[in-house]
Amino acid sequence: MLGDLRVRLSINVVALFLCEGRGLFLHHLAPPEPDRWDLPGGGLEPAEDLITGLRRTVHAGIGLTDFTVDRLLTVAEAFYPEGQGRQVHKLDLVYTCQADPQPLTFDTFDTQTIGPMGICWIPVANLLPETCTSRAWKALQAAQQGA
Repeated sequence: MLGDLRVRLSINVVALFLCEGRGLFLHHLAPPEPDRWDLPGGGLEPAEDLITGLRRTVHAGIGLTDFTVDRLLTVAEAFYPEGQGRQVHKLDLVYTCQADPQPLTFDTFDTQTIGPMGICWIPVANLLPETCTSRAWKALQAAQQGA
């Protein structure tokens, strides 16, 4: 409890795929940051280990199963309002991942939250804080610092 607010904890595992100056992003429509580029991944199940959850959510989000998980890159933390005096405390564990060969087509089971720009490789230099979700931007900054 935070004062009179009810706070729900949400733990997510997401993947940052980078290759030759481009990152793999999906056009995300859902709140709390709609109409922005986001990383593939999603919510961790209570009895699920981190890497299993990452593999499950990446597959569900973009259809990719053949990839390597390199390392935990960063943790993005944020609080978002959920309405009626409630908040969600989001912890996003961002892993660097590699896909070889680099996939060019994607299948998704999530037709509700992926926008019309779809899933694509985007030059990292073209991305701005205003065009990415906060977790995607934090992941890009962490990757740049580690380079």
